[in-house]
Amino acid sequence: MLKANLGEPKDAKLEGLLKGSQLSLMTLAFYFQKSFQKGVMMMRLSKVLGVRRIKIRNRIFSLGIIITGMLSLTFGVITFYGQNAGNMIMSIDPDAAQRKIRLSTEEFKEEYTDVRLMSEPVENAKEITYSWIKLDEVQETDGNFIDTVHGYVAYTFYMRNEGFEAVDLDYYIRITDFTNSLDEGIRVIVIEDGVETMYMKADPTNNSNYPSTMPVAEHFRTSREVMRKEILNFKPQQTKKFSVIIYLEGNDPDTTDELLGGTIKMEMVFSILRDSK
Repeated sequence: MLKANLGEPKDAKLEGLLKGSQLSLMTLAFYFQKSFQKGVMMMRLSKVLGVRRIKIRNRIFSLGIIITGMLSLTFGVITFYGQNAGNMIMSIDPDAAQRKIRLSTEEFKEEYTDVRLMSEPVENAKEITYSWIKLDEVQETDGNFIDTVHGYVAYTFYMRNEGFEAVDLDYYIRITDFTNSLDEGIRVIVIEDGVETMYMKADPTNNSNYPSTMPVAEHFRTSREVMRKEILNFKPQQTKKFSVIIYLEGNDPDTTDELLGGTIKMEMVFSILRDSK
């Protein structure tokens, strides 16, 4: 037998049980078990009735870009152990290169000579949200931008017509491969001459519960094609500025643990606009 001295009980049921100052261990255990279950039920109910709060989960990813052929972007999501995801390489397709379309990370360089550019990989990146991206600094930093606090792919470069005739160009970003449904949660931001556009895969739940600070994203054109645009009458010595940002949006309901270990590959292709397109 256990002799209990619990002071003045406020619970009438417990007070009745304690009369006589004698309480069996089995009875006391039964009472506390019922009280605990009741508390759990109340706690669960409070969660159901409480306000839903979107939280950025503290998971670590690794981002990087590798471009094969023209301009391919790739980044991977991995576990806490980290892994090199590769570099970002930008290049002009053969037809555009023949017409003297060139790239550079220096806007005021006397002559653009590059047909390929490469960035450093971004490792140990966590899922973030739009308002954390340092857009001004990204655009003010030529080449690769590294955020010392948050991890995301960000690269700024310039394209110039070094030829002697105006050309019409076409460019698009297309997903070439992905695993673990990583395409569901990513955002792609393209800033062309200061005009910013965000792209995302259409949310099957029609979710619109995003922070008011986030721009309204355009949906991917297809399940694979992120975006497509034309650059008409690109004149000799004309220069265009591009900043490309890729990140995993933590407020997206599709950004779950199922994405861990996933990878995605994209390509951004600049080419001469054909009449058939």
